[in-house]
Amino acid sequence: MRWFYAPNENVEGDQIGPRMAFEKLHREGVFSAYTTYSYLVRGKAASCHQDARNEFLDSARAFAPDVIFIQHPGNNYPMDKAWLQSLKAIPSKPKLVLFEADAYGKFIKKMDATLRAVMAETDICFLVGTGSMAEMARNAGAKNVRFAPHSYDSQRYGTPWTPTRSRRLDAVMIANLPCLKRIPWLFMPGGRNRKLTARVLHSQLGERFAVYGTGQGWDGEPYCRGKIAFDKQGDVIRDAWMSLNWGQFDEIPMYASDRLPISLACGVPHITNYQPGYEHVFDRIPGLFLIKRPQEARDVALYILSLPVERRNELGFKASEYARLHLEATVVYANIVEVIREQLSGTMLCEASEYDQP
Repeated sequence: MRWFYAPNENVEGDQIGPRMAFEKLHREGVFSAYTTYSYLVRGKAASCHQDARNEFLDSARAFAPDVIFIQHPGNNYPMDKAWLQSLKAIPSKPKLVLFEADAYGKFIKKMDATLRAVMAETDICFLVGTGSMAEMARNAGAKNVRFAPHSYDSQRYGTPWTPTRSRRLDAVMIANLPCLKRIPWLFMPGGRNRKLTARVLHSQLGERFAVYGTGQGWDGEPYCRGKIAFDKQGDVIRDAWMSLNWGQFDEIPMYASDRLPISLACGVPHITNYQPGYEHVFDRIPGLFLIKRPQEARDVALYILSLPVERRNELGFKASEYARLHLEATVVYANIVEVIREQLSGTMLCEASEYDQP
């Protein structure tokens, strides 16, 4: 199977997890050929968008893929159905597969025209949530909608460490809190409960609790310590006895942002909100505590802090083992590839493509 990966990255190489996964599958012989085309990077280098799209087509035609796997397309790189159909009509007749890892709402953060066009032309569309997200994808024209969870990359998170017996914080939340239209009380779905959860923990833990993140919603909150680099959050989590979050889009079934796998991988107990379907995808994970109201965070935090240090570290270790086995990028993307192989079976997914023949 010849695999053409089109990642959404503004800097070449930013999508560490899927790149690691696909390179591994290529080494293992699952892919007979593999290449990456960073379409946003190449688009910025082109003289105009038409030239950028022509280069995309030419690159795909030259590689002759069986599958074009694209992530998070949007209006910052416009694509319409006619162009997408020409992409699928190149001589190798590739299947178009989308993995969309953002959450969307019907009224707030709606899917844009490019994403809807790509969904309409996909052979399989993978989403990180079901329910309303799957319904919106089908309404856009997606024919085969499938679920895949967020993942973490083991290059930056879940690296070997010796759990400490003392920590700077009892609990930490890493989360942004933007306000819509700069109205202080108008949050993204789930935002209000995110703030309530933070306030509940601060009322109990005081200076032993901190939030790292940006957004107007945190203005004036004494526990917010500002922005943290994406690749530094693991260090902060490991210097606390627990991490916690209340997710945005908190009513989408089975949806969890990358906060969940990253937090579990760090080897520290994690508290997060329950969402419909979690009993099917995140059930009974040691070290993961699900709450249904912000006030419950206070009780779970008290419980965790009531455990001996060795037990806290044991729960963290078990959480990280679960993440390593089920949510690490090479595992998640290998599962996605296997589903594609099974559900798009046919001559284009034979062990050897005609374009691999001497």
